[in-house]
Amino acid sequence: MSTARRALITGGGSGIGTAVARALVAHGARVLITGRDAAKLQTVAAEAPEQIGVCVADLTIEADRQRLADFAARWEGVGIDTLINNAGVGGGGFFDSMDVDRINAVVQANLIAPICLTQSLLSHLKSLAEARIVNIGSVFGYIGYPSQAVYSASKFGLRGFSEALGRELDETSVRVHHIAPRATRTAMNSSAMDELNRALGNRVDEPERVAAALIKALTRERTNTVIGWREALFARVNAIFPSLVDGALIKQLPVIRQFMQRGTNP
Repeated sequence: MSTARRALITGGGSGIGTAVARALVAHGARVLITGRDAAKLQTVAAEAPEQIGVCVADLTIEADRQRLADFAARWEGVGIDTLINNAGVGGGGFFDSMDVDRINAVVQANLIAPICLTQSLLSHLKSLAEARIVNIGSVFGYIGYPSQAVYSASKFGLRGFSEALGRELDETSVRVHHIAPRATRTAMNSSAMDELNRALGNRVDEPERVAAALIKALTRERTNTVIGWREALFARVNAIFPSLVDGALIKQLPVIRQFMQRGTNP
């Protein structure tokens, strides 16, 4: 990976976004982090003020997205060469109990915002000799999980967008990467969700594990990464023999219901 890389990281003020920013800085990159919380962004930037820039924006607002895209395309006089669509929200809860506002919020943050931001920056990225787009998805973008119907829909959509856009840009200088973390310890997860993962025996990664996978994907030019060999295998089985996965997940329903009734919002 080139040490001259200049990356825009959405959701850079916490969790996976912060871990990715630190990892890229450690590899000599310069990063522009964005999010809604100015104080969190400034705290991260203070760790390496010569390498980390800040632009506060709410990506669900069109005017903010466009302002961010314009700023990123001119950042430091040359603009970014890597877009990392990391920002997102959780959408846990059984579908029949979710209100329309919550459904819209999940789809806007996890799917519409990264698609529109990518489009706003695509002309700039295509003008460069080499550029990357990295979309942070989820293993639930491969496996439709009970209690995650809307979240899974948004992440399935992001994976489909990544796949189609990557093929569309094959003859250009832009490469598209899709990273699918499994359960990760971030503020997105409530304590009840952490308890659910423990009850089901799910492995929970630290954000640094995702950052390391992203660095590896950029370095080795891997376009698709599912974190965890069991999760990767499960995703493949689900794609070929979904009925086999149905049985395994349906057995978990009683435990999932128990924790969702406590108001879990992963």
